[in-house]
Amino acid sequence: RLYHHVGFAPISIGRALVVNLYTRSYAEGGSTIPQQLAKNLCFTQEKALVRKFAELFAAHALEERYTKDEILELYINTIYYGSGYTGIEAAARGYFGVGAAYLTPVQCTLLAGLPQAPTRYSPDNDPALTLQRQAEVVNRLRRDSILSDREAEHLLETAPMALHRWLQDPA
Repeated sequence: RLYHHVGFAPISIGRALVVNLYTRSYAEGGSTIPQQLAKNLCFTQEKALVRKFAELFAAHALEERYTKDEILELYINTIYYGSGYTGIEAAARGYFGVGAAYLTPVQCTLLAGLPQAPTRYSPDNDPALTLQRQAEVVNRLRRDSILSDREAEHLLETAPMALHRWLQDPA
């Protein structure tokens, strides 16, 4: 929902607050991409309420200075993709042996699923879980009409072979 908010999403923050109060833990985040970028660029990973408020102000400042596309570019170039790879270029080269500009749609959807839980979804750790997560990404793209049914089915059919080839001959 990056393109539909102003740096933070009050409903997501409220939902996360309710869940966290109920579980008495930091079980849910509710951070937007600008908030996560602000955290990655300016703050520690420590989970603290004060830091969360500071993130809100920093996210707003990012929104004032950069376009949504620039924020997304900064974000994908600074997030962790698992297996020691930070940033999309490192992940593309590390997982597939190509630069990010040369990723196939299958490779893009595989990588797009990793940031939610990079270690858990890393193909190095659990290829079957990587494919499950990739299917969630593809189905979301289909649901949002970014991919047609035919395109989505093609990606889902070819992903296991692409991942198998990489696992047999990593870059």
